[in-house]
Amino acid sequence: MNPFTMYRELAAAGTMLASYPLDYLIRLGFPVGIRLSRDAVILSHGLGGDRANLAALAAWVRLAGFDNVHFFEYPTRQPIDDSAAQLVEMIARNNAGSGIHLIGHSLGGTISRIAASRIAAANIREGVVRSLVTLAAPYRRSQPNPHEIAIFGDEDPIVRPPGSEYRGVFKRIAVLHNTGHLGVLYHPETIRITLAELWGNRVPSA
Repeated sequence: MNPFTMYRELAAAGTMLASYPLDYLIRLGFPVGIRLSRDAVILSHGLGGDRANLAALAAWVRLAGFDNVHFFEYPTRQPIDDSAAQLVEMIARNNAGSGIHLIGHSLGGTISRIAASRIAAANIREGVVRSLVTLAAPYRRSQPNPHEIAIFGDEDPIVRPPGSEYRGVFKRIAVLHNTGHLGVLYHPETIRITLAELWGNRVPSA
């Protein structure tokens, strides 16, 4: 890991710690200027993390006009299949007919991907998941999703970016330079790509 990436990871860890007060503000009700979409957005944290890890990204999502934001939290030792089943239930509860956007970091991205694949089996209308954005999420060829935007850091020692043999598994793969596992959460390109995907797939407010 080069010095710049190391600095970015340390800065990301510091930002993560600083996000706890921001998460408190979000719980109180973060202000939104203009509501641009009725869609719900569900963010899922990584292994051992919590909703505060995604507070900064959630703030950007809210400022972009998506004020129906939720956090999916799960126990560290819970089986992935159980977590995915719980997320499917959360999707069903929060779908008001306008669709859901899923954003997940690390293991939360894998859980989001699995949950999205189980929508039909849960008797939820096909197409309810309008966006799926994963950040540094573990992946398998057996878990393809043609709607998934998968973002990775090129110097992530935990989840290495996929090679060319994974073309067709995702809708798009974005590899961010000089970025590690935590840095991908706060990278400007992550924010730009995520908001562009949500914006492009949104249901405009009436």
